[in-house]
Parts: sequence; structure tokens; C-alpha cells
Amino acid sequence: MAFVAVGGGWDGSPMLTRGQVLAYRAAAAGLSGPAAGPGAVLAVGVQDHPAGTTARLAVALRGDGDHGDHGDGDHGDGGDGVLVHSVRAALHLHRIDDLGLLAGALHIDDGAALAKQAISPFGAEIGAAFGAAVDEVAGVMRDVMADGERRTKGELSGAVSPRVTPALAPWCGGCGVHHVQDALFRYATLQAGLIADVESAQVFRYRQAPAGACRTVAVADARAELVRRYVHVAGPVRPAHLATWLSLTPAAARDWWALAESELTEVEAGGRRGSVLAADVAALEDPPEPDELRLLGPYDPLTELADRELVLPDAGRRTQVWAAAANPGIVLHAGEIVATWRRRTARGRLTLTAAPFGPLPRGWSSTESVRADADVIGRSFGASEVRIETAS
Repeated sequence: MAFVAVGGGWDGSPMLTRGQVLAYRAAAAGLSGPAAGPGAVLAVGVQDHPAGTTARLAVALRGDGDHGDHGDGDHGDGGDGVLVHSVRAALHLHRIDDLGLLAGALHIDDGAALAKQAISPFGAEIGAAFGAAVDEVAGVMRDVMADGERRTKGELSGAVSPRVTPALAPWCGGCGVHHVQDALFRYATLQAGLIADVESAQVFRYRQAPAGACRTVAVADARAELVRRYVHVAGPVRPAHLATWLSLTPAAARDWWALAESELTEVEAGGRRGSVLAADVAALEDPPEPDELRLLGPYDPLTELADRELVLPDAGRRTQVWAAAANPGIVLHAGEIVATWRRRTARGRLTLTAAPFGPLPRGWSSTESVRADADVIGRSFGASEVRIETAS
């Protein structure tokens, strides 16, 4: 490996280069090295936005660990992966065996522990009654879904809302009905053991998870494990990054962090201090060489779990990768984000248009790795032909 550790900080903590961190994160996110494959990111969850698109693509681009052969199988459910409302109550693809762990970790007792953008004023207003509200709504959901039918969100809400305490189903002017507050509804689906099956970007239906798939793990144990998994993939990080990932208040994130803190150690990376799992220090100091060129889709875990300032020091470029509305895909060159890409489809042809941050390697779009990724992207969007172009 070309990277070299550059000694220790003033307190003896390891000092790492930015390049080491980027290479480590690519490997930890399943893109290179012996752990290549979707397993690492399924352990923390892969965001799916719009429904049915980005999680499936992220898993497919990681293939079976052999970048030269992504395979032609159906990756729509990520093998043993299922879609549930988990982190931030957003749809994520997870291993089915982790549903109990997620239900334990993400059972939030006090709505005031949730960041305002995650729950709106409703969280603070309901406060310490939030956990009981989740349990009430989840209980009604289980009763409704006991008939084995699959239901859209509207159908499930319509069946559940009249049966809960009226305060939990306030009037919604936009919908013109009383219904369970949206974030409360989504958090409750996880506790009710409901999986989302996607029919289109606009429609998904809930169904019950298989019997035995949701054996809940004790809250403290589940949260400690989720923190460990997050730090493993995203490190070096600080409690503030955990707060952003989970949409918790800073104080709540520090409480979660403390559950695994004995297993963490501080490092300095690119002039910033953060924590990693002590067991991961050796891998950070000598990470596998990242693939020369890769295409990744929008909302890929490599960007969604990132310390954005370290990944892209240039603030203007950050606004292009993490857009105000729909995020683009990215082009990686040796672990660095060097361009974004967006897609358009016409008559079965998918065109990926790259917007580079600077000069790209000559012939980059014709390299074997980029063509392999482009083929996976094309299959994911049902295209018969894929074309790559560079914006002028």
C-alpha cells in the first residue's frame, strides 16, 4: 500500500492522512479489499430514495465481492435484505436478521431526543410520551396486518388512524383527514415488524415480516452495536456525526456514543480529530488500495455516512454532491470524488452525464471498471443501452 502513517499526535494518538481515511472507508463500505461486497453496508442500512432505486443499485454495484463480475441476479431485495423504516424513519435496506436489533435500538422513548427536522414540533410536544405513542400505533398496526394482506401507506394509515388516541392522529390540512403523524407512523412500522415491498417509485406496500424475524434486542445492547457498526464504516467520526445520521439531538447522540465508547480510540486525520474502533486502527493505517475508477449511485452509503468536510474540503463541490433536492451519482478516482453524474432515459437508452470537478483521466469512461458499473446501472433502470458523456 502506498500510504504511510505519519506518526502520532501530541497525545500519542495515531495520525492518519486524508488518503488513508478515504481508502479505508472505500474498503469498509464494501468497494475494495477482502471485505468487498454488500455485507458491510447492509449492516448499517442502505437508504432507498426514491423507493426501489438507490438501495438496490448500491447493493448491485457491490456485487458478490468480485468487481469484474456483478452478476445478473435480481438484487431488488438485496438477497436477504428487506426494506424497513429504520434510521431517521427513512426507508433503508437491511439484513432481515437485523430487524430485532433495529427495533430495539430505534425504540425512542422521548420525542425530545429526536432532532426537530426528524419529528417536527410534534416530538417535543409529545415528549416522554413518544415511546408509548409508538407502541400504541404499532399495536394497532399489528392487529390490522394480522389478516396477511399487503397495504399501501394510505391504506394502512386509513385503517389505523381511527383506532388510535385522537391526539396521535391530528387533522392534516394537506390530506384533508385526521391521520397518525407521519414520523410517528413510520417509526411505528418498524416496531410493528412491517416490511415495505416496492411496486414503483410512487407505490410500496407493507407486509408482515416472517415469524421470528423481529426478536427484539435489549435497547442498550442494540444501540451499542449500531454505534459500533456506524463507526466501523464511517470512522473517524464524532458524536455530532452520529447525531446527524440518526437525527438525534447532540445530547441523545452522546448517550448512545457512551454505550460503545470503551471500544473506541481517537485518531487525527487530515487535521481533524475523531474516533474509530480500536480494532480498526491497523486497517486504517494500511488500507487496501481503492479501485482506480468507479461509478456509484445517488445516496450511496459512501457519501451518506461521510464526514462531508473531510471527503470534499471544497464547499462548492459539497453542494453538488449533497444537493438541496435529489442527489446525483458520483465518480470515484482512487477513492476521491472527482465528478457527479445524472441520468436521463430516452427510448431504452440510458445516458449518464458526468460533471467533473477537474480534468478526468484520459479514456476514463471506457475503462473496464466504469463500463462494468455502467452496465449494472443500466440493468437497474431497465435500459437496453448505456451511454456515458462528459458535460462541457
